[in-house]
Formats: sequence, C-alpha cells, structure tokens
Amino acid sequence: MTPPAVILAADDPAAIRAVAAAFEEEGVPLSVVPPNTARAAALLSPLGIGVAPHGDEFAIALSTGPDVPYVVGDDPRQVGHIAARIAARRPLGVAP
Repeated sequence: MTPPAVILAADDPAAIRAVAAAFEEEGVPLSVVPPNTARAAALLSPLGIGVAPHGDEFAIALSTGPDVPYVVGDDPRQVGHIAARIAARRPLGVAP
C-alpha cells in the first residue's frame, strides 16, 4: 500500500526532477501522472493537492477550492516545496 500523495501532472523530465527533489527534501510522497491541469491533478490526489505546469509557470491547486490555482510560481522546485509543506501542514517559510 502506498501512502497518500500529492499528484504532479507533468511530462517535462527537468521539471519533474525539480518538483520531486523538493518533495523528497520535505519527506512527502509525490505521484506523477500525464500532463493535465493542477485542478485535475488535485482531484486525483488522495490529499486533494495537485501541481502542474500553468503556462510558463507552475501551479498548485486544491480539490476543495475554486477552479483557479491556489499558488503560481516560476520555480518548479519552490512550488514543489510549497505544495509539500501544504500537504505536511508545515509553515510555508516563504519570505515576504
């Protein structure tokens, strides 16, 4: 049995590595599926959190939120850290 995971919907190997590294550092499981929207990924996630490319950036979406990204950023690793911290219920530690 695998633990509940955040879903990353992407196919770019470099982006997948960057996001996966952030999740590994935070100790949060991540599953990768074919490209889709962050919202679609969130609906697949047992934790209700999805990450996906969003134009030239990366987005985090929540399955219980509106059909718009919760967070958008241009650094896939940083977006990965934020998503992993949301899943782990840890402080985001994002500087203002």
